[in-house]
Amino acid sequence: MRCFCAILILGLSAAPPALADTEFDIVCAGNCQAAFEGAVEDVAAALNYKALGPAEPGGITGFGIGAFVNYTPVRNDDDWRTLTGTDVDFVGMAGVAASKGLPFGIDLGAFYTAVPDTGVKAYGAELRYAILDGGIASPALALRGALTRTSGIDDFDYEAYSIDVSLSKGFTFLTPYVGAGYVWAEADPSGDVATIAGLSKAEVDEQRFFVGLRVSFLLLEITPEYERTGDNSAYNLRLGLSF
Repeated sequence: MRCFCAILILGLSAAPPALADTEFDIVCAGNCQAAFEGAVEDVAAALNYKALGPAEPGGITGFGIGAFVNYTPVRNDDDWRTLTGTDVDFVGMAGVAASKGLPFGIDLGAFYTAVPDTGVKAYGAELRYAILDGGIASPALALRGALTRTSGIDDFDYEAYSIDVSLSKGFTFLTPYVGAGYVWAEADPSGDVATIAGLSKAEVDEQRFFVGLRVSFLLLEITPEYERTGDNSAYNLRLGLSF
C-alpha cells in the first residue's frame, strides 16, 4: 500500500507535467486529425468517471467524501507531439469526490478535479443502483451510469459518458471490488483551430475494466485502484472518510 501511494505521489510531482504550459493548445500543421484522435484516446482514459470504491450502497444515512489522484501514462506520445509540439508522458489529476446514499439502493456521486500545472478542470456525476446490497455471506452488485465534462480547454469541448457493473465483497476491514463497462467520449474542436488544423470531432468507444481494494480504519478509507480503458492503463488512489 505504501509503495502504491509513493509511486503515485512521486509520479505526479516529479515527472514532466502533462499538458504543462500548453493548456492543450493545438499547433499541428500536418496529419492533425489522426493525431487528435490518438490524443483524445489518452484523455478519455484519464478523465472518465472513476469508480474509487466498492459496490455496496451507502444507505439513506450514508455519506462519503475523499481526495484522490490519478496517473495515466499516455500511449500515443507521438500524436501528442504532432498535435501540441510538446512531449507528454502522462495525464495526471488531483481532486475531490463525494457520494450520498439514498433510499432503495441508490447512490449519487460527484467529483471535481484539476490537471496539475494547467488550467484544465474536469467534473462529473454518477448515479448508481445496487442490484444486490451484499451481506455477511453474499456479495454486492451495482450498476452505474456517469457523465464527465471539462473546462479550461480552449481548442475543443470534451465530454464522456460511461456505464459499468461492479461486484464487491467485504472481509473485515478489506473490501475488494471489480467491475467492467464501456466509455463513450467525444472531443469537438472549436474556434479557429477547427479550420486551421482541419479538425473534426473525435469519438472514443472503449471497453473499461477496473479492480480495487477498499481498506477501512473506522471512518478512514484508503482505496488503490487499477483501471484499463481500451489499451490505456490508469492508476488511482483515494483517501477519504465515510459516515
